[in-house]
Amino acid sequence: MGCCNELANTLETTVFNPSQHVNFAKGMVLGVDDFRQEFAYLSGRDQWLVRDAIGYGTLSGLRVFVENDGTDGPRLHVSAGSAFVPSGKQVCVGADQCAVINKWLAKPANAAIVTQLLNPASPPASPPLSPPDVTAGAIALYLTLCYDECTAFPVPVPGEPCRSEDELMADSRVVDDFRLELRKDAPAQVEEDALRDFVKWLRDNVQVVTTGSPSTADEAAWLAALRPAAQPWFDAAAMSPPLSPPASFESLGDYLFNLSPPSLEVAQDQICAFLRVAFRFWVTELRPLWMARRCHLPMVKDQDCVLLARLEFEVEYIGGSPTGAWQVSGSPVTALVDETKRPFLVHLRLLQEWMMCGCDCAGLGTAAAMGGGSAPMFALALPVAAPPVPSPVAPRIASPIVARSAAPAGRVPMLKTGVGVTLDESHYCVICEGATTTATIKLTLPASNPANAGRLYVIRNVDVTTLTVNVDPASGDSIEDKPNLPVKKKVAVTLIADGEGAWRVIGKAE
Repeated sequence: MGCCNELANTLETTVFNPSQHVNFAKGMVLGVDDFRQEFAYLSGRDQWLVRDAIGYGTLSGLRVFVENDGTDGPRLHVSAGSAFVPSGKQVCVGADQCAVINKWLAKPANAAIVTQLLNPASPPASPPLSPPDVTAGAIALYLTLCYDECTAFPVPVPGEPCRSEDELMADSRVVDDFRLELRKDAPAQVEEDALRDFVKWLRDNVQVVTTGSPSTADEAAWLAALRPAAQPWFDAAAMSPPLSPPASFESLGDYLFNLSPPSLEVAQDQICAFLRVAFRFWVTELRPLWMARRCHLPMVKDQDCVLLARLEFEVEYIGGSPTGAWQVSGSPVTALVDETKRPFLVHLRLLQEWMMCGCDCAGLGTAAAMGGGSAPMFALALPVAAPPVPSPVAPRIASPIVARSAAPAGRVPMLKTGVGVTLDESHYCVICEGATTTATIKLTLPASNPANAGRLYVIRNVDVTTLTVNVDPASGDSIEDKPNLPVKKKVAVTLIADGEGAWRVIGKAE
């Protein structure tokens, strides 16, 4: 599926170096190659900026779903949209695209793919067997979006006399194009997979401690704990002569390997410093191992694609030789659309709104229910988040800012109140609104003693004129060295007990 593949001409194979631009000088005679070189430089820098500073994946639209096409069977539908591919080029699908799956299966080249998927141990027969050895089963195909281009709009061009007819005209435009393909294998997305693994690794191996002294508390110690996670990759990159083939996820077994013992402790007041070290480690040492493309190095054209979805469905071979064909089977006919491995990019405006106004309850999971003096990494680092919603088609990928908990998914204890309350272990998220008898509400905290160390409260003022959070006068506690904390309208605060007579503000959102 593509926009202008019907009129595509073979583009010239001359490669212009995108790191060079024309040194214009008075009197210089400019030729076609000079203009192409200048375009290559400007276009190349745009793509370089995208892939290094933004990344790749779906930007908007490109929804994938399967619909019934009546007697023709299931039809694959991709909505209009856009994406960045690993090279940094933008791909635009200007109108919805559709493909009848049974018609795709009927093409000889695609039928050979199905036969190989159902019987991978058997070498392809030439000519193909009809019917094949295996005549039914489940297959998985990968829907990919790739960048392409074509030339169009021919115009007369000057030249030598006695030219052939095809030399009298030349296409005047290069048109951005795209290819939507069903493939046997998923496109390479090493950088995407490694990035996800890095975030998961931080969640699994880093613990934020609220009491006591962490075992590692300085930059050198943190780096010494981080580097062993990728040591097999560093060793492979340093080998001389270089490994052939290069190290890969398949050969090494993972991107980042878990720590032993399985936790790196970071004090609560050192989270910001640790994240600076961890993210710098990713930028300077890890990302170069797995980048889709560095600088202006050449890129294989067929790898300049992004995954949209994995499709799984049952097929059977209908008919005999020589008129038989593969068709989607099942009653009713179903096709599973799995988008859990699909890379996508959330635009900055959405991230800005989420960080400022994402959720009344701040969504720190149910860390208060975990007890003790520690919480998973990121549970205390960011004040605004929401519990993830499980995917209906595949295991969910956990959000990096939601604490793990044994409580039911997506639920935390919540109280809406218009009067004063003394908080206890049954409370977590407290929303103050609708005060009718008074414009003043006082919330009282329990004692910050060792038994309550790590207890969290998220308090949101919706419309109360005066809302104060107070310590128990008998406890002698304080809130950031003060006896109370005023909370303005439309503001949410997150408090944690240090277990030593103080409550600390670890998050605030407006």
